[in-house]
Amino acid sequence: MGTFKISVVAFSRPPLLRGTSGPRTGGPRPFTARPSTRAPFPVHTMGTAILPTGPEPEEVDVTQFYVPSEELMELDDPQVEAAALHTQLDSDVWTVACGGLLVARRLAVHHTEVLRPVLHTVIPKLRTSMNSLRSSLCKTALLTCQDFFKTFGNELFVFLDEGDPSVLHTLLHKAALDKPFIIAEAKRTLQVMIDNLDVNDLVANFFLARVDSKNDKVRAVVSECIRNATEAAWKLHRNSDSEDSYHENCVFIERIPLLKAASVFVNDRQPSARENARLLLQLLKTSHAELEAEIGDANTENTEENIEEVKDEDTDSWTKHVEKALGKPTAVKICKLC
Repeated sequence: MGTFKISVVAFSRPPLLRGTSGPRTGGPRPFTARPSTRAPFPVHTMGTAILPTGPEPEEVDVTQFYVPSEELMELDDPQVEAAALHTQLDSDVWTVACGGLLVARRLAVHHTEVLRPVLHTVIPKLRTSMNSLRSSLCKTALLTCQDFFKTFGNELFVFLDEGDPSVLHTLLHKAALDKPFIIAEAKRTLQVMIDNLDVNDLVANFFLARVDSKNDKVRAVVSECIRNATEAAWKLHRNSDSEDSYHENCVFIERIPLLKAASVFVNDRQPSARENARLLLQLLKTSHAELEAEIGDANTENTEENIEEVKDEDTDSWTKHVEKALGKPTAVKICKLC
């Protein structure tokens, strides 16, 4: 039986092209890309800025709003001006609001009786302007506040702590945390307030309540206000012939709270607060010696010589007083300062 040989020829399958489903015949097929579902990348244009359109804003001479009080003129028709005052103060245009504040100043200086009936509605708007981020409007409001303090004096006590933030809160923070020229104007406003309002009431009911402020710069302003107010109260006492001064003056009736306030300021971070504490302690020590002389001999005339004599004879009186008020550890440091 014969043998047959079978030859097997292997045929290789032609490679498939991407995007095709069968063998390549008739040459290569063109590649077809699938459409992308991804969002196109954003195109950034570097170095280009979108500029505002429209006419350029006109420059405003803000000094027209900073008129000194003595140069303010009377109004021709104060009743009409007072009627339009609220609309001006509520304006979103800062120059219009500044113009309204200038009218309010002229009313306060020359037409007090026209402004007084609407004072309770003007003060909140004044407070809003004092808190404005527009520095020119803020300064104009501070100047208005000064004229109000000079004109109405103790009538403004009811407005000092009213609102959020209150007038006093705003003044203390503006005097501590704002731009330099606003800080200077706010400090002048606080001094005008001290000069024209009852300092005994200011110290007892307003300043001492803010000794523990969490902001050290605000505490420094408070310490300055307390020192200035107590010095003013001390001058009133020295110029008074009334025996009731010992029972009415804050230097005497608030001497323990004032001593505690000084003990807070003496350890403060701000150098100005520590310096104010030192000056306040010196005043309290002097007043303590005078009070001791008054109590020690009520029939003896209270002269400078007698006060110095008490200081020499009873050197431990001040130390005992401080120890009783603050405790011995704190008193040691306090007595070293004065």
